[in-house]
Amino acid sequence: MRLKSQIDASLAALNRRDFEALMGLIDDDAALDMPDGSRVIGAESIRNTLAAFILGRDIRFSDVVVMTGEADLRDAAEVTLSAVTRAAPGEDEPEEGRVSLPAVVVFERDDGPFQRISLFCATPL
Repeated sequence: MRLKSQIDASLAALNRRDFEALMGLIDDDAALDMPDGSRVIGAESIRNTLAAFILGRDIRFSDVVVMTGEADLRDAAEVTLSAVTRAAPGEDEPEEGRVSLPAVVVFERDDGPFQRISLFCATPL
C-alpha cells in the first residue's frame, strides 16, 4: 500500500472511531508522539492513548492535505483538528463548544505498518 493511501486510511479510521482498523496499520512496536510531548510505545498503548485523546474531546480530522516524499517512508498530513472545548483546571466551565486548530500528523514506516506517528497542534488542547 502506498504511504498516502495508508495515511488516508488511518485518518478515516480515526474519524470513524475504528481503532481496530487503525491497529492493522500500526507496527506492534510503533511509537506515538503526542502534542504534549509524551511518547507512547507499542500498538496497544497507542490504541488506548489515541482512544482516550480522540473520544475525550470528540476530535475530528478534516481538510486533509497529505504531503509526500519520493522515498515513501515519511509523509505528513496537514489537517484541521476540531475538538470539544473544556475549561482548564480552576476555570469556570465554559459553554460547550468546538474549536478548530491547524495540526500536522507525521507518519513514518519502512515498507509496511507505521513505525512512528507524531501529532503536532498549533495550540494545546
